[in-house]
Amino acid sequence: MLRGLNIRRYYFNLYLWTQLNQQFRAFSGVEAHTIHRSLNDPVSGEFSPKTIHRMIGEQIAEIDELSALDAGCGYGGTCLDLHARFGGRWRGITISGRQQKVAAKNAAAMGVDNTVMFERASYDDPVEGSFNLVVSIESLIHAQDPARAVANLAASLRPGGLFIIVDDMPVMNVPNAFADDLEAFKRGWHCPEMPSAEKWSHYLNDAGCAVESVRDLSSLMRPRSQADLDAAAADISAKSWWRPWFGLGSVTGAELGGLLLEKLGREGAVRYQMIVARKAQD
Repeated sequence: MLRGLNIRRYYFNLYLWTQLNQQFRAFSGVEAHTIHRSLNDPVSGEFSPKTIHRMIGEQIAEIDELSALDAGCGYGGTCLDLHARFGGRWRGITISGRQQKVAAKNAAAMGVDNTVMFERASYDDPVEGSFNLVVSIESLIHAQDPARAVANLAASLRPGGLFIIVDDMPVMNVPNAFADDLEAFKRGWHCPEMPSAEKWSHYLNDAGCAVESVRDLSSLMRPRSQADLDAAAADISAKSWWRPWFGLGSVTGAELGGLLLEKLGREGAVRYQMIVARKAQD
């Protein structure tokens, strides 16, 4: 229970910081209703947080009458964008009450709240309902027990349904030179395990979902130079001394963690990957 409370507080503090600091909105993605990162679109050339939606769309176009679950939906951007393209019924779950309220407000403003719904719930617990698609973008990395989270989500997936995970995944054997950076990132972003693509594939297989593809999207990112990252870290450290007094210490950890993640990605110690798995037919 304490773990869940810590994650909820973490997301609340990030949301609060976006209201206080306009520059931080690039990280939060409030305006785009997303939290996940921008990628270069190899088709359009656009650098956008919706690039991953187009790539997911390539995988789900075959599904008739979508009944989809977004596990860790954030502000609802994935559900809203993919619903606009493919229709169906979408349900997003988030452990953050603030995110759930914002997502529901977004759906109502777009007039789709009867087919795109959001609720406060944890993917670490059994999920009610039946779906032919489960998608999770940059959220399962926070799972207290990733194997259990995958099993819980797969249990709600119908036979033949797709399970898509998009996340930052360390390589199997992280070089010793980056081990400390990886641990510091995990602490800053509240990631207790952070499985590799091989581990995620193992968890999916154990949950009855056969992996169909693993796609490395790291080349589509735009990591900054180390000099730029060092300058940004120094600036954050110099200006964040007051945050713990106001309960915003986790924001500093998130910002510094994001810089470490850029470094780890640029150096190849962490890869940004999309895993597509299919639940076995009865």
